Amino acid sequence: MSKTSKKKASSTSLVASSPGQSPKKDASSAVVSSSEGPGEPQRSHLPLWPEWNDTEVNAEKWDAVKASKDSKTLFDDPEGKVELPASLRVHTWKRPSEYIVNKTPVVVDNEVAFDLTSANEHLLSSELMRWIISEIYILWKVCNTGEGKPVSAETVPNTWKPWEHIYSLCKAGKGHIPLYNAYGKYVIKLYWMGCWRKITVDDLLPFDKDNNLLLPATLNQSELWPMLLAKGILKVASTDVPVSSSGRELGEFTVIHSLTGWIPEMIPLKSWYTRNIWKFLKENIPKFQYEEESSEEKAKAADDTTANDSDVNEINSETDTATAVTPIPEIVVCASYQPLHLLEKRTSVLTKMADSSESLRQYGLSQLYSHPVLLTRTRDCPLAAPPKPPPVPNWKLIRPRKQTSITDEPKEPPVQKPEEFIEVCSPFINFKLMTVAAHDMDQGAVKRRGYSSNLASFTEIDDSENDHPQTDINQNSPNTLDVTETNQVTAEDKNKGESIANDAERAESTLKSEKESDDKDKERVQTAKESNSTVLQSQDESDKPLLQDTWVDLHNFTKCFQTLLVFHKPNTYAHQCTTAHCQNSVSSRLSASQLSNAMASTHSVTASSRQPESNTTYHTQSTDGKCTHFLFVDNLLPTEFVICFSALAQWGESMEEKGVSPTRPGFLTARPYSWKSIVSGLPVLQIQTTASKAALLSLPPGRHVLHIQTRASFAIHVHLCSMSPFVFGDEETVMPHLDKESLRFCEQATMILRALARVVSCFSDPEALPSATKDLERTHGVGIQQQRVFNEAVYQMFCTALGRKLTSDELFAVQTLTGDPSTHSSNEKAADSQSESNPEGWNGRQATDQEMQAATVLQAGWKGYLVREILTAARPGTKENLSVTKTLEEMWVSVESDLEKHAVALLRHMVDNGEGIAELYPCREDECNRITFTDYSVPVPEVANSWILIFREVFHVHKNMLLAPKIYSLLPVCILHVINNDTLEEIPRVFNRVEPHLYTPNKSGYTFVAEAHTGDTPLTGGKWSMRLIGSREPLPKLAKETPNSNFSVKELKGYYIPKRQNIICRHMVKVSSDHIATVQFQTSQSDVYIKLTILDNEKEVISNQGKGHVIIPVYCFLAGNGGSVAQTGASQDQGGLTAEGTLTGGKEGSDRHPTDTLVHKYCIQAEVLRESWPLNESLASFIQNLRDEERNEMKVFGDFLDGTSASVGADQQNKDGQKSAPKSTHKVKEREKDKDKPTSKSSFTMGQVSNLDATKPHWTLRVVSDQSEAGTIELKKDTEKLEEIRAMKLAWESAEPGRAAKAHQNRQRYLKQLQANAEGKEPITAETGAPQSQQSGEIRVLSKNISKTDMDYTPFFRKSLPQPRLKDELIEEEQRRERSEKFQSFRLIWDNILEQRKQEKITRREMMKRQLETYVGFQDAMDAYRQKMLKAREAYRTHVLEQQSLNKEEVSVEATEQVEKNPTQIQPGARKSANKKK
Repeated sequence: MSKTSKKKASSTSLVASSPGQSPKKDASSAVVSSSEGPGEPQRSHLPLWPEWNDTEVNAEKWDAVKASKDSKTLFDDPEGKVELPASLRVHTWKRPSEYIVNKTPVVVDNEVAFDLTSANEHLLSSELMRWIISEIYILWKVCNTGEGKPVSAETVPNTWKPWEHIYSLCKAGKGHIPLYNAYGKYVIKLYWMGCWRKITVDDLLPFDKDNNLLLPATLNQSELWPMLLAKGILKVASTDVPVSSSGRELGEFTVIHSLTGWIPEMIPLKSWYTRNIWKFLKENIPKFQYEEESSEEKAKAADDTTANDSDVNEINSETDTATAVTPIPEIVVCASYQPLHLLEKRTSVLTKMADSSESLRQYGLSQLYSHPVLLTRTRDCPLAAPPKPPPVPNWKLIRPRKQTSITDEPKEPPVQKPEEFIEVCSPFINFKLMTVAAHDMDQGAVKRRGYSSNLASFTEIDDSENDHPQTDINQNSPNTLDVTETNQVTAEDKNKGESIANDAERAESTLKSEKESDDKDKERVQTAKESNSTVLQSQDESDKPLLQDTWVDLHNFTKCFQTLLVFHKPNTYAHQCTTAHCQNSVSSRLSASQLSNAMASTHSVTASSRQPESNTTYHTQSTDGKCTHFLFVDNLLPTEFVICFSALAQWGESMEEKGVSPTRPGFLTARPYSWKSIVSGLPVLQIQTTASKAALLSLPPGRHVLHIQTRASFAIHVHLCSMSPFVFGDEETVMPHLDKESLRFCEQATMILRALARVVSCFSDPEALPSATKDLERTHGVGIQQQRVFNEAVYQMFCTALGRKLTSDELFAVQTLTGDPSTHSSNEKAADSQSESNPEGWNGRQATDQEMQAATVLQAGWKGYLVREILTAARPGTKENLSVTKTLEEMWVSVESDLEKHAVALLRHMVDNGEGIAELYPCREDECNRITFTDYSVPVPEVANSWILIFREVFHVHKNMLLAPKIYSLLPVCILHVINNDTLEEIPRVFNRVEPHLYTPNKSGYTFVAEAHTGDTPLTGGKWSMRLIGSREPLPKLAKETPNSNFSVKELKGYYIPKRQNIICRHMVKVSSDHIATVQFQTSQSDVYIKLTILDNEKEVISNQGKGHVIIPVYCFLAGNGGSVAQTGASQDQGGLTAEGTLTGGKEGSDRHPTDTLVHKYCIQAEVLRESWPLNESLASFIQNLRDEERNEMKVFGDFLDGTSASVGADQQNKDGQKSAPKSTHKVKEREKDKDKPTSKSSFTMGQVSNLDATKPHWTLRVVSDQSEAGTIELKKDTEKLEEIRAMKLAWESAEPGRAAKAHQNRQRYLKQLQANAEGKEPITAETGAPQSQQSGEIRVLSKNISKTDMDYTPFFRKSLPQPRLKDELIEEEQRRERSEKFQSFRLIWDNILEQRKQEKITRREMMKRQLETYVGFQDAMDAYRQKMLKAREAYRTHVLEQQSLNKEEVSVEATEQVEKNPTQIQPGARKSANKKK
């Protein structure tokens, strides 16, 4: 593509012109005019082409907008000039009217055939142009030929013509002919991103410096359809991104996909699975047959159809219509090879390149000019039919002789290579590649830049550079190519050793040859223009076929080609679905109407007799480009999917920008998924592409759910095709289909019930009953231990079918059918018997042994009688059997009314109640994908930048079940907590998501608590929903009818004051009744480790840790006079929650909750952990002020002492003590009154304020309760210690009035004395009349001076001790003693370990010795036993031999006796033997 610099277009110019309008010349200032030079800027943006609409095309205005009568404007493409491949250099752009002078341009001239190779030899150096020409030829052959011969539109109704993709001055419809538009506006219909698109182009055509057209053209230069179609294809191809450093001009873009919408599947060809490739090709493309065989098969088929009678014809017609209704997937198979010479820098490719180049050359192809080829037939026999063997006379067939050849050495049978060939068709087989290479020499630097090589002697480009560019096609045989290659290599070797002068002469000769070749090319072009195109076309196209074919050996097929292109026709699939997503950054540039038209499509690719089931959805993609879909399929047979993934990887970038910023390809990944597990399976399919690419996904029988994730830079499109029904979409679309039983489960259940039905039907037939019973046992497959579960399932099935309990006759019939004497309802009867009152005589007494034995005898007797009755009734032919059979048949009628329902219930009861039964059936794999769910939703409060509690409800679980809660919310942060109310344990979470857990029944249920942090802007009308996912119904029930969404929040804030105990705050909690609340604590810094604790009487009952934020999800505060902990619904005596949700503590419940006094004193405490909240020095003054306020708050007589005179002496204090007492007591009373009043000041003291500064370190405490119970809880600051100190000081003051003033004066006098000593002055007493009171600032200065004069002992203090101690000799001696004791204890332990190891070593040796002795003893015993066996065997053998010798002697004696009695009978035999001896 061209390398001219380009500018970015504005976002408003991304949308193409609306239908029916033509852009004005003034409005499109960025459009490059025809007179613009190649170096001038062009527009490089990529518009999102609108979806194709016939109505809009019919209403299109093809003429120019008449701005003024005098001016005439031509249409210029608003998207700018099309980008050409880098190997083609554009010199000028011309209109058709500028270079076609003698004739009037036409779009289509010849509708029968065309030639795109003869006039385009100068374009074949471009890989993209070769692909365009080859794929147009392939489509023409596939759609418009039959049995290798061209046909007309009358014989083939679905003919394809390339010019039908062009629209100009015509209406949209099949078979239209576009006309030449002098205004220069044309519309191209191409398939892109999942639907047909409307692409507008102009008629500006590029030319090089030699006046050669740089777009494909026919021999008739005035025929415009190849150029216009190529411009549209180049626009679509510009969206594809070739692999970096590959040197290719296209990536995975295919022209056939753009022209037809067929789904391209790319299969890499490897030599190690050649047999699979051959099998695939034999099944999907036609097979070569001899003409005689094909005619015989057709005649035989015709005879068979005529020989059938009318009934058979009717049946065949029905089957034909049935098969015609079900479409058969159709495919077109092609193969392509890559230009490996572009990758020859990799050493591993050199051998492969050489083999591929040699193999391609044998079949008339070139490695340098890669292009796709069409695979038409396979052949496993010779091309010519072998001669038939001569007839053999019948007399020779009676006893045929085997022909044997006598040789000295063994002869191995010859190994015959099988006939395995593939027919390929291509327009470039045996083409004039020498001419193409000679023309490439004219390109100079461009060609060498595109096909540079590190190994000059092995480059095939240089092989074709000779002095005879115009070589006839008949001369391009492999022999001539080899000679040319040898000559060229020799010339290059000679040129390397020449001098600089020779180089200059060679350069001059090269320039002359280039000028001569340029003149020849100009003359050739001028001659072609002046000649009659129709005559040339009729001559060439009639003689030469469009595609040349050749047979390629299977062994060389994988060497020649690297990729198999399989194009699937989507309209031949019964079920298909599409979805599209567009990134927000792209969709923001488009209006809503244009966006919907651009991405959603439901049009079929081609017309079909049956419209396949399709479903199309459109979504806006997230910013990161990721999308999530789910695929659900349930099938009894293996399922195959063709998944086509289209990705838009770049958007409006020029070639220079593509090289600077690498483009990320789109990814599609499919992996097994289950909502009941957090473990994701391995990917079963992965697709990576920058254009459109498909893959075949095969799934085994059963139910499958796949999680399909896609990612692309700008937009994606997914197209799924299958012959089996499936569901594809988001969770809301797929999950409702998972609550039913799988097809394999239903099939297995139906098989079991049908086998049971056969047993019932033949229950009185003595011959059929045994086989039916065995068939039933094989079908359900349960063992003896699970047989009782099957019998109970049969009983429950009959009860459900009848809708009542069974009568005695019906129960006996079921017992006879199953062979189980149990009543199947013993649990119900036992429950009824327990509910009834015992007889009066048995109240309060137990049965004796004799009574138990008598009851056992009665039960055994009754059971024996029942078993005998069942065996009698199960025997066919008896009266009881007939009665049972009649009862079973009457009961079975109700079962047959809904056979599938009762079959599923039967198997479900077996699986749920029988251990290990599910493992007997293949449907066990489908259980992980069977789910049911319930949704709970509440509104989200409209607040911003705040923590909120959204959901808090209790669920009761009635039986063991696996649950997986999932939340759906638009809030940025939302976390769900699940608490076991009996143990206060929290269900573990993984990445803030509650993992699937097996919930067991408990007394108080499980509390689900959801917390969230809102964003910067509040959500208006937002909804929060939770989906509770389980295996089957019934799911846990909500304790209330509807979820509560109204909560009351008590919020307290305050500044952080560092303390020695690391306690942030303490608040008391008082409740008037049992109260359930959620406690949350948050700090202004997010990296502070904090611990939140609830204390009861200073005993920790529950705690949790967090970083910057901590929550206790649920806790029940008990009233002071309430009941015990167990009555509140939350048992706290098991310990508290840690950050991970585990129990902490270990104290007994009596210590943690003094239930004997029933007085609870709750306190919420927050503390800093790990010293993780350091403060800056800039906050020192602020923290000191907070501490001063806290200190003033602790003063009881602070106001009174500040107002007293500092000059009052000791005697005057005694005199005025009586007078000052009433003032102090008066203020104390006022303080007591103020203390009782709940003012706002008391709740925000000691660092707690109402309007705090958010820039200062602060904290927030929230206690959330139900709105209806907000008045039953009170939260205030913990001032218990402060109140104790106040009470103590007031008690002292009341006992001794004036005590506080005296203490204050003494303290001031002492501080003055210390200051005087520090300054070297005499102490100031009270008689001197010096002032006694000092300000707090002076006291701090004095303390600083004293600390400076004294010695600093801090280095000697041990910080690990609770209180500082001075390290002296005693402490050092104590430490030395402790260290020596530790050393001694360690030595003792070490000696013990060494001694123990020594003993173990001795023990091991003794054990080894005993093992050896035992082994030797075993060997001796074995030898003795072996000798004993051998002796017995030898004795037996001797006895047998003696017996045999005795028998022989007896036989010989009898023989001699017979010979003596009959000597004449032996003579003939003796004579014969004598003759034989002679």
